[in-house]
Amino acid sequence: MRPGHVVTGGMLVGAGALATLWLPFGLVGALALLALLRICWLEDNITSDLFGRDRLPAGYRFTAERRRLFLFRWFGVLPGESPAERSAHLMATAMRTEVQVWGVLLLGLSSTLVAQYAPFGVAANAAVGFGVFLLALTRADRLARSLAYCEAGEALPDHLLLPRRRRVLAERKR
Repeated sequence: MRPGHVVTGGMLVGAGALATLWLPFGLVGALALLALLRICWLEDNITSDLFGRDRLPAGYRFTAERRRLFLFRWFGVLPGESPAERSAHLMATAMRTEVQVWGVLLLGLSSTLVAQYAPFGVAANAAVGFGVFLLALTRADRLARSLAYCEAGEALPDHLLLPRRRRVLAERKR
């Protein structure tokens, strides 16, 4: 794990916290909802489509091929196959990393929202907001580990890819 990975996670936490201070409340709520929907969609894809498989499902391969064709037609760039397109486990690792990015941003955003608008009083709001901020920083540490795996082109171990309970449920479906 490189220091840049930790800094990336910390910057995402800070960006989420500062976005709450600078953006209107309605826009912050809309962005939080969008991030939450993206997290749920990616989690479902990891659990339902990718976990426990050796090869990518056909839909993922066709999407990658269409993306390459789009980039070639519109921008004249023909990207090669990414490592994540070779294995379902590598694709799940990339998706897990994206989930962690969105989650860290959402927790940073939530920490400032709680500190500003929770109904507990000024001191309690600050304490709870600080607790959520610390939770966001611990998640940023997990993000740094996932970024290191992605940079190395390795897949996350199963216990880091899915929590134990969801791993058991995903194996039951198969």
